[in-house]
Amino acid sequence: MLPGFRPQNNSAVVTELGVHSRQLRRRFTLRRTALPWNDSGALSDSFQTPPVRHRAKRVVGWSLTAMLGLSMLATGAMAAVEASDYCVRHLKVPSLTMALQPKPKARLTVQTLSPELRRRGYGECNPYDFVGLGPYAPYRKLRVGRIAIPQRGGHTDNYGYDVVVHFHGQTALRMTLAQVARGVAFVGIDLGIGSGAYSDAFLGPDSWPLLRASIDSALRAQSGDSRAHVRHVALTAWSAGYGAVNEILKYHADSIDAVVLLDGLHAAWDPRTGRGRGRATDVVAGPVAPTFDFARRALAGDKLFVFTYSDVDPVTYPSTSLTAARLLSDLGLPAPVRASSGESFGETDAVDVRGLHVWGFRGDDKPAHCTHLAHIDRAVRDILEPAWDTPEMDRDVPFTPAPKLGPAAGAGGASAAAAPAVEDVGEARGSSKTDSDSATVVADPSSPVSG
Repeated sequence: MLPGFRPQNNSAVVTELGVHSRQLRRRFTLRRTALPWNDSGALSDSFQTPPVRHRAKRVVGWSLTAMLGLSMLATGAMAAVEASDYCVRHLKVPSLTMALQPKPKARLTVQTLSPELRRRGYGECNPYDFVGLGPYAPYRKLRVGRIAIPQRGGHTDNYGYDVVVHFHGQTALRMTLAQVARGVAFVGIDLGIGSGAYSDAFLGPDSWPLLRASIDSALRAQSGDSRAHVRHVALTAWSAGYGAVNEILKYHADSIDAVVLLDGLHAAWDPRTGRGRGRATDVVAGPVAPTFDFARRALAGDKLFVFTYSDVDPVTYPSTSLTAARLLSDLGLPAPVRASSGESFGETDAVDVRGLHVWGFRGDDKPAHCTHLAHIDRAVRDILEPAWDTPEMDRDVPFTPAPKLGPAAGAGGASAAAAPAVEDVGEARGSSKTDSDSATVVADPSSPVSG
């Protein structure tokens, strides 16, 4: 570098060296245009330069020029190295591992009712059917109820399926599940009004094995593979449907992986106190002891148990909120502190310990009770499927429209007299909505929220 030369950038280096190079060349070489010539065209004797001196000047000039050129190249190389180092240190380039990782898929959520749909008469107890059966194939009849199986996917390499068997309010629940499920198959069973209709249908140890065998048969028929089978199974119920779940747990709790009860589990009044003052201490497990026992296994981490409850008071038997309080007390868990929620049917408290999940929500009327059907999204999408690592079904298939169904099969395989005449649960109660995109739901008639 030339003395006193302090370039500020690379362009200054090139410009400055170029100027010095031209100056030195002019200094150490002869300019022919300045030399006088005689008449013969030869250089005058007074201006002839001795050959040795002339060559020496040229050698010196070109040598300095070469040195300056090398200096310019070295300076440019240094600048290139500095630029590369800057890029490595400051530019954010994704690693190969990051580039190969698949983009996380968006979390599946349920579409909500717009003001226009509410003006048309849809609501919490009369949900709108946004996707029909969605990515599921058309229903297949079972010994009791119907099954919707994914059109493609939703099974392991050896054709193991995760299955949700739901009791009471199947259509409204299907409308939610079809939008959010990752890959579970869905069984819907409606047997009429009141928990007695459900418990009676599954009395004794033989009813559940027969239903499960018919589910396996439907999975084989849909998949076309003789290996198809139930891998995991969850019993879910809304309102009165818990009667069937409790009866199945009496004999087959070991073969059940999960239970989800949506505002539907009613214990009994303690016979020593009766209704008393309506406190948890006035309640005993009584007839729902098998369900309490299953919840205890979930607390230990062996099973999955989800129970949602509201503020609805049935008056004649303990509410779901009192039943939840009794359950938590029997399990040795403190009662949760209920928080105020700004939403009409918002969550007020939650207990989540290992496999046990007990969630409380605001509301003491019929719409509040109906909203619990929609909580199947959180139970299946956020609890069951992640725990089971449920294989994903293909959601890019043409969606199956909403079904128009005939009589549901009863526990004996025939049409049940108490069953609704169509898939819509509400039509059996004289609902004015009978089109295929309606699913009016009703509660236990002994409850003040019944339709």
